[in-house]
Amino acid sequence: MSAQPKQSVRPRVLFIDDERRVLNSMRIMFRKEYETFFAENGPDALGIIKSQDIDVIVCDHRMPQMTGVEVLARARRLSPRSVRILLTGYADLNAVEGSINESEVFRFLTKPCAPDELKRTLALAASLAQETQVSAVPAPDDKPGTATRQPLGVASVVPDDGAMQPGQATQAMVPRKGLSVLVFSTDPAIVEVARLATRGRIPVYYASNIVQVVKLLEEHQPGVLLTDISEDRSTIQSMTARLKAHLPQLVTIAISAHRDVLDMVWLINHGQIFRFLRKPLSPGRCAVSLKAGLEHHQKLLRNPALVSRYTVESSGDDSDSSGIFAKLKMLKRLWGGQ
Repeated sequence: MSAQPKQSVRPRVLFIDDERRVLNSMRIMFRKEYETFFAENGPDALGIIKSQDIDVIVCDHRMPQMTGVEVLARARRLSPRSVRILLTGYADLNAVEGSINESEVFRFLTKPCAPDELKRTLALAASLAQETQVSAVPAPDDKPGTATRQPLGVASVVPDDGAMQPGQATQAMVPRKGLSVLVFSTDPAIVEVARLATRGRIPVYYASNIVQVVKLLEEHQPGVLLTDISEDRSTIQSMTARLKAHLPQLVTIAISAHRDVLDMVWLINHGQIFRFLRKPLSPGRCAVSLKAGLEHHQKLLRNPALVSRYTVESSGDDSDSSGIFAKLKMLKRLWGGQ
């Protein structure tokens, strides 16, 4: 367990890279602004994390002994308050997916990273780390195959075995605020998987377009959005980012039949997605991810200061003829009062 949070004039930043010249460059660039620590491999980095209260961890991916994803996944459990950034010249699919599902990184940056971009990202991460605190509770182990328990003591609800229509829930009884799931997809198989995953214990609402999504967000304030980006990816990705900009406490799990490096990196940096799942999606994998997402949403409700860690800048013009974005702004005020 990491040391207790401290009062410090300068944020503490740990840089991890197996290339000494990269670490020397980071030392020169940031030594005046931050209290800096350096490690050339995963085990040494984890030793520093155990002994020091680190605000931000910047880690390369391809290293001997342990990959960056593995290091940051361990760091996530050892020091939950540390903001994690993966910086790598090899944006391979497994690294990007792992940075989402295992490491829960704040940003994914590719080498060579422009100094101004790195400085801005690090400054934001350091500010968020010092302004917010995370309870030092081990992160849930939600790797594939992990057994799942009934989420958060949800009261029993009655399953709805009838045919699903957009806007309907799979249950007739609604638990307390935040303990429900909203599926945004035109694929009925995804809705059925979510129903099987929740086993009738929590409501699962279904929307096939963004108008229905906003309506259900207003009416039920679900904790997790399960969004299918397989079709019309650019539009849905843009909407995912807009939703996160207005409702940062909404935990987003993206589903896709395809894995694309650029898409996933964009969803990390602009949509702050919580998990990325591939089709075909099994009920067991879905259940584990939904459970982790609901627990994460409840943590944000208990500690509203943490929400700022998941806020992203609004992309594009929020003016529209349908009034959707005006409703999102209204929802932001409504959710802010939870």
